[in-house]
Amino acid sequence: MTRTLTFRLDPRTHFPLVEVPGQNFALFWLPLSKIQAEYFLSDTIERPFDRAWYRERLRVNPREVPENLTPSNLIQAFLTGILFDEARKCSEWFGKGFGLPHSSEWQRALAVFEMESADPAYVQQILALPYLHPRARQLVIACEDALPVFQRQNNPANRKLAHQLMLQAGIFEYVYQDGSANRCEACGTPQHLGRAASETTRTLLHPDQGERMGNLGMRPIIRYS
Repeated sequence: MTRTLTFRLDPRTHFPLVEVPGQNFALFWLPLSKIQAEYFLSDTIERPFDRAWYRERLRVNPREVPENLTPSNLIQAFLTGILFDEARKCSEWFGKGFGLPHSSEWQRALAVFEMESADPAYVQQILALPYLHPRARQLVIACEDALPVFQRQNNPANRKLAHQLMLQAGIFEYVYQDGSANRCEACGTPQHLGRAASETTRTLLHPDQGERMGNLGMRPIIRYS
């Protein structure tokens, strides 16, 4: 039986978020895309977010449009290769209540979503949202088509909701290491590593500034007061 989930759109880019049942926050359905990052870049004059900065991010992980995504280039849809403070500033740009998740929040979301089976009905709920960004629509559809192969999930019965969200077998994502929010680590199970679901946290060499890695991105959440 499909769990009832609540979806919403962020106020800046109109990309989908999903509320985590039993928790006081929602997270983006997918990691932060380059489409959303480009909205952020066009709206900020803060250093270091200039053309040279983005050109270097694209050198490490080239941009690909949703309609051209395949299992082999799926990661190119998402912003990676960023530092901790860059991820923090971008996540807070979405508005009041938005920010990077704490490690405990990310793990709680994973615990909920890895207990539920993947279901195309969730994607249909997202596509039915009023004011959904057209590019978000394309990206959600492209990911739903490519993710099973990208994640080496040939049997639909084995797919969990956490796979649909790329919390499992996706990319690494910046999280706050603890309550002080001045140190970071990475959560996630990148698909090529084949890690067990219980091994979802990676300690970074520089927890105060993060690391520029081709498979390390971010996924903002919004906390409810």
